[in-house]
Amino acid sequence: MKGSFHQILSQLRKKRRVSQRQVASDLYISQALLSHYENGIREPGLDFVDRVCEYYDVTADFLLGRSPFGGNLEEEAADGKPSAESLCRLLQTVESLEDKAISGGLLQCYGAISYRLLRHMASLDTQVDTDTFKVPLNRVAGLSDMVFYQGEMQLLDVLEKHTEASSEHILPEGLETLLAALDNQMSRHLEETV
Repeated sequence: MKGSFHQILSQLRKKRRVSQRQVASDLYISQALLSHYENGIREPGLDFVDRVCEYYDVTADFLLGRSPFGGNLEEEAADGKPSAESLCRLLQTVESLEDKAISGGLLQCYGAISYRLLRHMASLDTQVDTDTFKVPLNRVAGLSDMVFYQGEMQLLDVLEKHTEASSEHILPEGLETLLAALDNQMSRHLEETV
């Protein structure tokens, strides 16, 4: 979602298919006041912004139009196709994990995949000076595989130790739905190639 506060506020309500009357009631304001906020006639105070963030499960930066990321991962992945926004949120969530060994392994895997794909894109772009890259193109696939598997092994090692020591939930909240969406997408690709 892009736009200013009032546009985003209106889009969030419409995306949920909820009436102004219902949202106004849930947020303890009049429908007329919500309408004024959604149409940009009035600007709310911080307490209302905070309530809206909690109500729609978004960040204040997202609600204020400062960040394109901040929506609900579960809603974004509900259609079975993870969006670029949900994948970026995934990276933000991974980066904020308390266990830096887990986040480090995940980010190393993501970095390896990203590098490989971007190098292939760069090789096709005539505007990019490919001589500036240190890794020859014919080595990108093998190197990115190696870096990916190193990250994966680091991650598996940490997760195995974590599982032995605790029965806590490992996946951060909201990522199970994204994982299910990614799994559906991979399953479709598998069916198409068989």
